[in-house]
Amino acid sequence: MKESDIRPADLFNDYLALAREDCQMLLAKKRGFVEVDCPACAEKQRSVAFEKLGFKYALCEACETLYASPRPSPELMKEFYSEGKSVAFWSSRFYKETYEARREKIFRPRADRIAKFVEKYGAKPASIVDVGSGYGTLLEEIQCLNLFKTVIGIEPNAALAGICKQKGFRVIEAQAEEIPNGTVRAGCVTAFELLEHIFEPVEFLRSVRSLLDPSGLLVLTTLTSTGFDIQVLWEHSKSVYPPHHLNLLSLSGMERLMERSGLKILEMSTPGHLDVDIVANALRENPEIHVPRVVLQILRGAPQTRQSFQEFLKNNRLSSHVQIVARAC
Repeated sequence: MKESDIRPADLFNDYLALAREDCQMLLAKKRGFVEVDCPACAEKQRSVAFEKLGFKYALCEACETLYASPRPSPELMKEFYSEGKSVAFWSSRFYKETYEARREKIFRPRADRIAKFVEKYGAKPASIVDVGSGYGTLLEEIQCLNLFKTVIGIEPNAALAGICKQKGFRVIEAQAEEIPNGTVRAGCVTAFELLEHIFEPVEFLRSVRSLLDPSGLLVLTTLTSTGFDIQVLWEHSKSVYPPHHLNLLSLSGMERLMERSGLKILEMSTPGHLDVDIVANALRENPEIHVPRVVLQILRGAPQTRQSFQEFLKNNRLSSHVQIVARAC
């Protein structure tokens, strides 16, 4: 997989340009921003990491999670996700223009992994709930497995929820935190690429935990600050981009967060494919970014060298894409 397969440069840069406009919209309401402690481990001690587009990022001194503070209040974030220009672009044009590529490269393999986890850990496949269903592509791929009797989506964005409903799926149009306890129960719950966006991750995960059957599985992915491309590019990383990405949790921070949320990690891995490609593309776009010489040496290596290094990152939990399988404690 290449970054351009799932994030064509021109399209992605158009999205980021709109995100910059959304930053200005939110910063005009900065009185509604609030200071937060580490969203992973709740520790107060932190150091200044950098400022990006008017948002200040801190580095937790206890777990090395990277996070924005102060950040827009939950009310402002809800307003942003319903009215933001970049949100509308992603949920309409970006989804449509990358639909087939993302289905093949992301969602079909993701559905296959879910099936393997269900078999491996003996979860009951009666029902599955996907939190943040977006365009409904994962719901479609899960349905094709014929593994679950019931497939349910949770999607707070009205336009995206409507698309999922048009595809014939039951969709709850709300945030996970807004769903009354006991309304929905599932043998498997999924939450892909959400934690980086959430105002308060521990509250979100506790809400997700309440959706699980007693022996149910949670499968989630997110970005990790300890991954290669984020560590190398740091403030220049497009993965660290407000107002969308507020939390870049470290692996140690993920462990603390899951414990605080009443969840037990069964396995944690970093199965990313794109770290090396992301760094190469960033340097091609902006040669002024300073990176260690050893990184340049890797990027100048043969394709086999770059691929071998990416495999090393995956196998040693050093990629920026983290995947977790968990159960309620």
